[in-house]
Amino acid sequence: MQGHPGVSEYSDLGAWFGDHRQFDCATMAFQKALALEPRSAKLNYLLGLSLYSAGRSQDAIAPLLRSVEIDPQVVKSHLLLAAAYDQIHRNREAAQQWEAALALDPKSSVALDGLSKTLLDSGDNTAVIDLLGSADRNPQLSLDLALAYSREGMLDDAASELNEALRKAPSSLQLTNALVTVYVKQTRYQEATKIAAAAVKRHPGDLDAQKLYLRVLVLNGDFDIARPIAVRLLAKTPHDFDALYLNGILEHQAGDDIAARRHLEQAVKLDPGHYNARYNLGVVLSQLHDPAGARDQLEKAIELGAREPEVRFELSKVLRALDETDKAQEQLRLYQQELKAKADRTLAAQKTGQAAQELARGNAQRAAVLYREALEATPDNAMLAYKLAMALDSIGDLAAERTALEQAVKLDPDFALAQNQLGYVLSHTGDIQGAEQHFRRALQSAPEYLQAWINLAATLGMESRFSEAQQAAAHALQLSPGNEEAQHLSRDLAAAARR
Repeated sequence: MQGHPGVSEYSDLGAWFGDHRQFDCATMAFQKALALEPRSAKLNYLLGLSLYSAGRSQDAIAPLLRSVEIDPQVVKSHLLLAAAYDQIHRNREAAQQWEAALALDPKSSVALDGLSKTLLDSGDNTAVIDLLGSADRNPQLSLDLALAYSREGMLDDAASELNEALRKAPSSLQLTNALVTVYVKQTRYQEATKIAAAAVKRHPGDLDAQKLYLRVLVLNGDFDIARPIAVRLLAKTPHDFDALYLNGILEHQAGDDIAARRHLEQAVKLDPGHYNARYNLGVVLSQLHDPAGARDQLEKAIELGAREPEVRFELSKVLRALDETDKAQEQLRLYQQELKAKADRTLAAQKTGQAAQELARGNAQRAAVLYREALEATPDNAMLAYKLAMALDSIGDLAAERTALEQAVKLDPDFALAQNQLGYVLSHTGDIQGAEQHFRRALQSAPEYLQAWINLAATLGMESRFSEAQQAAAHALQLSPGNEEAQHLSRDLAAAARR
């Protein structure tokens, strides 16, 4: 470097600084190299990499853009540019670069994960299901897919995906935590407890694994097992929210409300937005004859989103103690209303679980009966209407399937899976225009929904609207260049247009 350094010397120097995590120095070296060879895709990439590694994502974008413009066939340049866009929350541009990387390498797990997370951030869960459903999935992609399923209310599918992923990677705490979360949502507490207990055995010194196990024990009412674990956890982490909160619950269960109040007050101070902590603190304050303090905590819990009927019941007792009789009566009425709704949801969950088991056995007829019973218990559940429709599809009852799908999209017009399936059913009954409308509605809700683009293209082709059909097929291929169905359709449309 003391002589007359050229591109090679500056490039080697930048790489050395990068290896030693001196990214500002690496940036200067690569800038000097680029001054000598500005049209180098590799040097632009390395400059972008050093800037990104230094936490300067915004500055990294310009050289990375130059790199992909000079040589668009390099996958890692698109991946890094997508990551830089993602860091500064420019989701649309990030998605474009993830897609460009997938066009070059359809099996890139990094690109699949990046695009999935971008879609999840934008709320496009259906597109994630479509993207990952047929992909070879590593644990991270399974987590992405399970999250999309869970957000769409498809908890059985989420549990199935996570169980399979955990079978392949039994030591993964992320997969364990996700599966336990799904089981808790399904009120399958015993199964959640077994999974969490296995995680503690595999990771005996991991505090997160211990906290997960403790939370599930409390939910399942295994207080005697939970108590010594909670005490040990609090001794190790005296300022941890979970340790304080769970000890407070267990102390209340044991009748030690003074200790429970102290720990729950500390927990609420650490996380004021945790409505269950406020609810439990309210119950404890009520037991300690502080109805005004209890009312404040219970009302705040409801304000923060608590929907359990018990919150209303406890609040009605506190209001009665404060001689606010009318308000107490109203809370009691709401309690009874929400208690019935909870019972209906529990029944629906049981029927849904049984239906999923029947489907797994190949008994779609019985599954349809169970889904219908679940839907009768919770008639406002669009996901159940969709599950019923898919069971009916398996037995070929298109008329009943259409009715169920129409109920689903009436309840949730943005339900892209149901809109797409309804379009599919209408196309098979000859209502091509109706099918097109539902495919378009699905894409309005989920713009990256590959199958809906393919279905729309086929429908437009049936209407001899070949130009629009080819555009829809091209969009499908842009989303998934290797998709054989889209490739065949695109060729068929081109041939039909020529004829």
